Amino acid sequence: MAQSGIPGQVPVGWLLPDMKIPTRPLLAKDRVRYVGEAVAVVVAEDRYTAHDALELIDVEYEPLSAVANPAKAVEEGAPLVHDEAPNNIAFEWEIGDKEATDQAFANAAHTVSLNLVNNRLIPNAVEPRAALADYDPISGHLTLWMTTQNPHIHRLLMSLASLGLPEHKIRVIAPEVGGGFGSKIHHYPDEAIISWCAMQLGRPVKWQATRLETLS
Repeated sequence: MAQSGIPGQVPVGWLLPDMKIPTRPLLAKDRVRYVGEAVAVVVAEDRYTAHDALELIDVEYEPLSAVANPAKAVEEGAPLVHDEAPNNIAFEWEIGDKEATDQAFANAAHTVSLNLVNNRLIPNAVEPRAALADYDPISGHLTLWMTTQNPHIHRLLMSLASLGLPEHKIRVIAPEVGGGFGSKIHHYPDEAIISWCAMQLGRPVKWQATRLETLS
């Protein structure tokens, strides 16, 4: 199933003033913005049939200009990840007393400037993310078992953004988290996509991330 027909989008969980919020569909549409972004979904009776079906999907990609260095990404004329965020800047955030801080630096006997390069951080849970969705078309209730650190947040965001179901008709159950380290707090496209598939098919749908998908 490609993007057409799947409603909603991935919501932003933490908002800041004047933050640029681009549209992010559950499946990439027109443009793929990072390695590992989903472009299609396959539902099958077993994982072997699903993998065979995946091999039949042929996606034609047109390479686009990109820049991986964060400092160069904010320079004028750099390729944009999202058109809604000029210079690839999502937000600028200041806190504290700027005048007092500037005065303290001006009166300091010595000042030091230091550039730090931080390595990429990828939370790696003990067990990869997994979810099972079951939809009752008669009552209109969705039950979702998933490895989440924050089931109430998942229910809220799926109701508001990705699925559009009333919150009281979504039940999220977290039987075992399997470790998280923060990576299982926010709402990802995967659990919304399988929920939508269960709603369309009228039968339970299960999804299990691979270790490679966890690291992408």
